[in-house]
Amino acid sequence: MTNSTSWPKPIYAWFFTSILLFAYIISFIDRQMINYLVVPIKEDMGLTDFEISFIQGWGFVLAYIIFSIPFGRIVDKVNRVRVLIGGIIIWSVATAACGLSKNSWQLVISRSGVGAGEAALTPASWSIISDLFPIEKRSFPMSIYLMGPYIGQGLSLLFGAQILRIYNEPVTLFESIIVQPWQIIFLIIAVPGVILGLFMFALKDPVRKEVIVTDKDEKDSIRDVFSYVIKNIGAYIPLLIGSAFIIVLLYGVQSWVPTFLHRIHGWEHTRIGDQYGLVALFAGSLGVVSGPVIEKYLTKLNVNAATIVVCIVTAIALTIIGPITFLSLSSSTVLIGIFITSFFITLPLALFATSLQNITPNQYRGVVSGLYVFTVNITGYGLGPMVVAFFTDKVFKNEMAIDLSMATIFLICGPISFLIFYFGRKPFAEALVMKSS
Repeated sequence: MTNSTSWPKPIYAWFFTSILLFAYIISFIDRQMINYLVVPIKEDMGLTDFEISFIQGWGFVLAYIIFSIPFGRIVDKVNRVRVLIGGIIIWSVATAACGLSKNSWQLVISRSGVGAGEAALTPASWSIISDLFPIEKRSFPMSIYLMGPYIGQGLSLLFGAQILRIYNEPVTLFESIIVQPWQIIFLIIAVPGVILGLFMFALKDPVRKEVIVTDKDEKDSIRDVFSYVIKNIGAYIPLLIGSAFIIVLLYGVQSWVPTFLHRIHGWEHTRIGDQYGLVALFAGSLGVVSGPVIEKYLTKLNVNAATIVVCIVTAIALTIIGPITFLSLSSSTVLIGIFITSFFITLPLALFATSLQNITPNQYRGVVSGLYVFTVNITGYGLGPMVVAFFTDKVFKNEMAIDLSMATIFLICGPISFLIFYFGRKPFAEALVMKSS
């Protein structure tokens, strides 16, 4: 493996990382706003919980996962900044299209456009950050970047609440197009992405480092990438499979907590946006930044496979705390439980991302990142919103049983993720030793 000793200046590396963080924040505002708007969209279009969950989940994730590996391959071969610009423009235009949708199928198609555009973001950003910082300094900027979803989710709730206060009646555009308040929100949040996409033309793609040199270096195929993953499967299984069940909980919580607070605790939508928005912003950000700190501390204590230990602790905590939060806490304390739950869900996420980049050669990172996007989202985003709605509509057959549905997914996903991490710890440690030798 070749590696240049010349890294970008720290001030430029952090500037570039902050731009990528901003892009990630915008992407999650555009992606997650629909979760805040479940009730008005359902009422306007006459949808059930299960139908709106399809738009939330598969309406987005199918295009997201279909394009993730192809975009990852493109990231490995061409200018990554140009790939980012294309993805940002696509999802921003599609977000605006959500605001012009008049029926559920138009909204599904628009959500698919958001998913297709956002599929470019993770492979390109992870690869770029790995070429901005050397391996020993990489985990902290990666964790800062991974604050994006939680800042974005929090801001989507806060912005949504403020916009609904301003626009609480339908508005007529161009003297003929009538849009509902929830549609106005989508039109407004699409604007920052377009501006950011144009700004990014001023950025240059960093020089690629940590590249494996082979006789067929320019002819590496997708098969070579998957062969490398299979050869090192012990390191990849916890990162690609175990993580997926944590993501199910992540997206289940993000998709349905606003509705849970409205139905079970009787909160108004503006209160949900104001209070849960702050919880989502700070709990998720604190969790994703704390993961690398705890992992580093455990490593100094000579804990074997510290990354997986953090994941095991996370799985145990979620199995216990999740059901307590959604079944036992009162309206005055429920946000405390949601804060703690959100913290533990996000605790290992930066470790997944950093470990994947650290064990993967540069010219494979885009595809491996795309593979991560594929595996965690086909389960996480595809099942997270839908499995909660499935239990509510099909098992408990009562929309007021959403608290039972939320608790159930923690009792299912928590133990499964624990088993994958527990049995994957030894192969993961062995693969890391082989990699460093």
